[in-house]
Amino acid sequence: MEQDVTLCKVEEIPDGALKHFEIMGYDVMVVRLGDHFYCVDEACTYKWAMLTDGHVDRERVAVVCKDCNGAWDLRTGQPKDLPAKFPLNVYRIETVGDDVIVTFTY
Repeated sequence: MEQDVTLCKVEEIPDGALKHFEIMGYDVMVVRLGDHFYCVDEACTYKWAMLTDGHVDRERVAVVCKDCNGAWDLRTGQPKDLPAKFPLNVYRIETVGDDVIVTFTY
């Protein structure tokens, strides 16, 4: 099933920020790079660390885990660097007016 969920206001996520949200018991992360927003699973698929504790590689449009240094593409969820092997779920995200809205699939 799909459900549109308003997460926050656009100004609540600064450029370059990683922000955690819980939706219906699931942990997701939103990343803002300029005017683009990305929403993926929060947990590293290798160490199960919280990816919001990591950092964004702007050049590669990727999130890097602080524990294992694995990286995932924010656009596709696919692993970019080992030891990451499994992809992250990617959720459709958009801004409508001042709101950041994610289409959550469960």
